[in-house]
Amino acid sequence: MTTGLVLILAVLVLGGVIATVGDRLGTKVGKARLTLFNLRPRKTATLITILTGGIISASTLGILFAVSDQLRTGVFELKKIRMILNPRGNS
Repeated sequence: MTTGLVLILAVLVLGGVIATVGDRLGTKVGKARLTLFNLRPRKTATLITILTGGIISASTLGILFAVSDQLRTGVFELKKIRMILNPRGNS
């Protein structure tokens, strides 16, 4: 039980930190009028914010998969588990 709470707390803290960094980075890119891939500065800032959101999702999944064996098994072996629980294939 405590492992689950620690995981949830770690994911929340990490998500908050990365979201804050992404927001600040996007704001600085927008104010500095920087461009990336020939995008307008506002679109570049939006792209930076979207990329940091992706990093939040990826790091959250990475942490959860690295720590929880049950989650890895449930996600990557779901078909096998369903066949064991319901061998006739009736849904």
